[in-house]
Amino acid sequence: MYRLLPGMGGERGDFRALTIGNELTRIIRWMLSGSPEEYPSGITAEWVGDPDARPVEVVAGMSEAPIVSGRVADLFRAEFAASGSVPPLRIDGTESTEWFVLLVEKVVDCLDAGRSSEPEWDGLIRKAVFRADAVPAGLPAFRVPRSTRIYWNEWAAERLTELAGADLEMRLVWSADPARVPHPDPWGF
Repeated sequence: MYRLLPGMGGERGDFRALTIGNELTRIIRWMLSGSPEEYPSGITAEWVGDPDARPVEVVAGMSEAPIVSGRVADLFRAEFAASGSVPPLRIDGTESTEWFVLLVEKVVDCLDAGRSSEPEWDGLIRKAVFRADAVPAGLPAFRVPRSTRIYWNEWAAERLTELAGADLEMRLVWSADPARVPHPDPWGF
């Protein structure tokens, strides 16, 4: 299982990215409550960075709500649909046809509660240990109960990282293979 995060290498060059800012609170509230009444719609985003720089096609800085370009959404549409929905963002007051947010709706009870840390107030689980027999290997991404973080299966994380290049990194959160050592702080920067 992996976490996706913005690429940290210097080879990224100049870029600009979309951010959902205050909208993240609505998304987290929905994730923690599971209430259909709180399902976030009409999510607004704004550009940060040099307006003349190239846009980042996969923005994973918000671990709860990755933003993807239309190209990435089209390449992953079926896989994303298995995990949740990919509604368009509202940018400058208009519904975008080129930028989308991934709302992971699939919540899978696959944590080994005895070996994992308790979720913190914001849904962060610092140490996640999964039951290998319960991990949904066919889903690109999923969440676990009482958490807001998105866990990515290796095949999906690798494919997205390949598409995004230096703009995206993947960190190992957990593996069934004891020879693979998870990152010591997978959710940190």
